[in-house]
Amino acid sequence: MPTTKRLGQVVAIQQTVTSTSMKKLTKAYHALDVPAMLEGTRGDYDPIGDAESDKLPPEGNRVQVTVEEMIDATRDALVDLFDITASRDFTNSNGGAKADVVVGEIKLVEGASMPYLLWLDRQLDHMTAFVERIPTHAPDAEWSIMDGFRGVYVSDPVKRARSVKIPRVIELSPSTNHHAAQVQMFHEDVNVGTWTRVRYSGAVPVARKETLLRRITTLRNAVHVARGECNMAEAVDPKPGAGILNYLFDE
Repeated sequence: MPTTKRLGQVVAIQQTVTSTSMKKLTKAYHALDVPAMLEGTRGDYDPIGDAESDKLPPEGNRVQVTVEEMIDATRDALVDLFDITASRDFTNSNGGAKADVVVGEIKLVEGASMPYLLWLDRQLDHMTAFVERIPTHAPDAEWSIMDGFRGVYVSDPVKRARSVKIPRVIELSPSTNHHAAQVQMFHEDVNVGTWTRVRYSGAVPVARKETLLRRITTLRNAVHVARGECNMAEAVDPKPGAGILNYLFDE
């Protein structure tokens, strides 16, 4: 049997949950300020010759975090905050104006109070700011999702030749009985192998970001509809003023 919470307990819990959620979000959003954390590369070298000295080790660095991981962390950080705030606001507004938040055929919130709807609207402002900062894939490459890696994309491989300068000697004039041969040294670029490089990205496709922004807009519209329904509720009119002021001022 679930334990019944009192309003005072809910308020205390809500303050703790808010603090914890903000710390989690700060950590999750850190990568947005360090774009290099979402980028990775790998280069593999294929020499033309078979000599061991012609081989070079792979180069690169890995993706440290992905946008999808940040989205998951945001979800985990906020779900308890959304729930405990609903508990506080619904309790405070018990018997007050209420409306459902409905998107399409889905009822996301049933019987939401006006204070909660106002709070939810502000949270959607924060969600919009977060999504607008989400990095998307660089347009100069074709990207595909990597199997087995959460939210990591890989670009098509790009091959580039590796050349080195080899000293050469050209004879300008042959030697004679009286003069040594005249020669000149120059350096020739010689292809010695091929680098195959790929890029990795923890960003998301532009379409994914646009979908998230559309969902926020759709939910915001549903919240505004619910607020409008609350505003149409019949107002109560208890008229406590005379009793209070008569008590204060009557002889």
